[in-house]
Amino acid sequence: MTLDMLKKGTSENFLLKQIIKRNFTTKYKDSVLGILWSFLNPLITMVLLTAIFSTFFTRSIENFPVYFMAGRCVIDFFNSGTKIAMKSIKSNRSILQKIYIPRYIFAIGGICSEFLNFLMSLIVMIAIMIVTGAPFYLMSLLAIIPIATLVILITGVGLMLAIVCTKFTDIEYLYKIFTSLLVYACAIFYPMDIVPQPIRGYMELNPVYGIIAQFREFVMYGRFPSQTIMLTTIAFSIIIFIIGVIVFVKYQNKITLEL
Repeated sequence: MTLDMLKKGTSENFLLKQIIKRNFTTKYKDSVLGILWSFLNPLITMVLLTAIFSTFFTRSIENFPVYFMAGRCVIDFFNSGTKIAMKSIKSNRSILQKIYIPRYIFAIGGICSEFLNFLMSLIVMIAIMIVTGAPFYLMSLLAIIPIATLVILITGVGLMLAIVCTKFTDIEYLYKIFTSLLVYACAIFYPMDIVPQPIRGYMELNPVYGIIAQFREFVMYGRFPSQTIMLTTIAFSIIIFIIGVIVFVKYQNKITLEL
């Protein structure tokens, strides 16, 4: 029994690695610059938005390029990770209809491939910190906490979307609108201080913004963020993860039959 479980685990690990590799390479296969776009895309966006918005927020935002990149890394990972998980079952229906493969493998593999892009964005952010003379703090190592929280949140949302999107195709278009609005609701390129109450209070309930705020506190200022925000965000992400797993496990077989 134990040997069978080990063999299954080994085969699933191999499959997961292949899915991650396929998703990561497919994203850049038709591009001349290939993987370099993972570095150039956030860098070009940062330069353009810095040129536009830094003059408006010079006094209220210290080191605008790093401020922007810290938020951009998080929001891009959330958007791309949940979207690729959302399409994971639909885009692999031809495989799922022929042989049995654990359905969650495709969602998790997609999220992992986007996590690699996230890590490359962090490299760009570190390079920008060096160029702009931003200080590095030992406390920044604790940024792993909001990053782990983000992965949990993405996985939970992604698993739910994978089921819902297979049943209701329109959710894909609605979610695209939602993620576009989410970018503006997370204070990526502006300080939250300029948002009047009570709108600011509602925006601060957004768990993605909470993760961004924590990430910035650790990386940019080397200090511990609000424990209330941290605990609330972690608790919310874990709840979403549990709900996502329950929904996925309950409906995965039924959804596959309807492909």
